[in-house]
Amino acid sequence: MFWLSAVLESTSVTRLLLWPTVLAGFLAAVYTAFLFGQCEGRDLWQTPLLPVHLIVQALMSGAAALGLLPTSIAGSSAGVAVARIALLASLILHLLIVAAEFLMPHTTDNAAYAARLITHGPFRLMFWGGAVVAGGILPLVMLMLMPISLASSAVLALLGLLAFEWCFVMAGQSVPNS
Repeated sequence: MFWLSAVLESTSVTRLLLWPTVLAGFLAAVYTAFLFGQCEGRDLWQTPLLPVHLIVQALMSGAAALGLLPTSIAGSSAGVAVARIALLASLILHLLIVAAEFLMPHTTDNAAYAARLITHGPFRLMFWGGAVVAGGILPLVMLMLMPISLASSAVLALLGLLAFEWCFVMAGQSVPNS
């Protein structure tokens, strides 16, 4: 409904729906963390950082999507500037949370094994090359050094997020339950 009102340039409806839409996005992100938390046998997914990380990822996805829209739909050049700052900030937070998750010791052997599968095992190329370098560091550097790189950075950030989530889900399921 929010998207439709924005496309139809119904400013009053768009303004009315903005904050309920943002709240629904945050609640969906946190709910996803609780769904992962229900999987008691998957220790990698039991991290207390997960709800915060999913909120940061939701912000990053929203900023990237806004950065891919034409200025006429994004609202103005000010909307594009907000998307750039939000993408930059969320990329930094995302990389910090990823570092905290994979550089700190895990509470169980199963979680440590799943994390090792991501960083040193079969998921390492997708994680380091796709999620960290191409989807995290590269778009961050592009946003800071190249003023016209918002769309390219947004695409890389979204692809990096896809790579990270694939690694996180697949490695979490790769550890035997028994």
